[in-house]
Amino acid sequence: MTPSASPTNSRGVWWYAGVALLIATAALAAFVFYFGGYANLLSNDSASFTVEWSLAQARVHPEASVVVLGNSTAAEGFRPNWFKSHASGAVALNLGVPSGWIFLWQRMLETALNAGVHPRSVVIMLTPEIISTTQFDFLLNDLAMLKTVVDTTDLPRLAPYATSPRQYMDYAEAVIGRPLLFRAELRDFVTHPMGRLIEAKHIHDWIRSFNRESPMIETDNKFSICQAGPLRELDQTIDKFTTENNPLLPDVARLKTGYAPRVHQALQINSHKKELLRRLLAEIEERHMTAFVTEAPFWDPDFDQYPDAYRKEFSTTVQQLVQSVPGATYLPKLDVDCSMMLDTVHLNRKGGEIFTEYVRSRVL
Repeated sequence: MTPSASPTNSRGVWWYAGVALLIATAALAAFVFYFGGYANLLSNDSASFTVEWSLAQARVHPEASVVVLGNSTAAEGFRPNWFKSHASGAVALNLGVPSGWIFLWQRMLETALNAGVHPRSVVIMLTPEIISTTQFDFLLNDLAMLKTVVDTTDLPRLAPYATSPRQYMDYAEAVIGRPLLFRAELRDFVTHPMGRLIEAKHIHDWIRSFNRESPMIETDNKFSICQAGPLRELDQTIDKFTTENNPLLPDVARLKTGYAPRVHQALQINSHKKELLRRLLAEIEERHMTAFVTEAPFWDPDFDQYPDAYRKEFSTTVQQLVQSVPGATYLPKLDVDCSMMLDTVHLNRKGGEIFTEYVRSRVL
């Protein structure tokens, strides 16, 4: 009589199948999140998109002599194509990333250096919020945008940014558990996988197409805040433009979206953030590059966003901080009028060209 298969053997088959599935899933996750497979998840809406194409430009321009760091004020305000055409072919890289902060600047510069870029000058464009006490956690935001760049070698780099062991663990968890940083992309992939894969392929092909002859990425915003009228009357202007179906309505609505959260900010210099900025400047100088620091221009004629007392305190603090780092140079804030501003904190095309020339004439 032939004995029947035991339940144990049957369960063993399924157990091995489960283990094989688990290993395959882990291998797929490792490929996607740790070995470049994330390129299949990127889209125009990905927080890392700007980081990826900025670094792609760095890889094809190792001859760049100037690197510009900052948040969206740098990304919008510095015009590398204009710089090159007015600097006898000298190349400047704009590595400004919207909402980027000090950790992101450090990693963007480090990644560019590893790609072979050896600039003589590094220009940092500062907004008052960068070294101020805010409720927004800049570092967690930086990690989310750098999710295609960070790895476990960043764990020691996080230590100076944390003000407590618990905060350090929060930052470390984001790096070690890197897939969590991709949750927005994963949600989008699950809801329409083919659409995400097709869009990601277009983006990946576009980024790979960059070469030394490709123009640098620049915005071309010609709108002027002068066209919006008084800032305190933006609601009335929007109502008027809506009734008239005025083509400037989207620009004015965007202006109000950025202006409203900045009104009556409770800003205060943060000593810890100030020290982090000083460390970055010192690191730049130690690498035999010259650090230039300038305050980003803004338009606030009513002193609603940045009170006069805080403006003076911020400017004095920045100047003293730069002076404390041997070799670093402070560039006075560029004076602007409303014709140069896209909104209250971003330069338009005209302002960007003026600002770029201001920088070019001082760093070359």
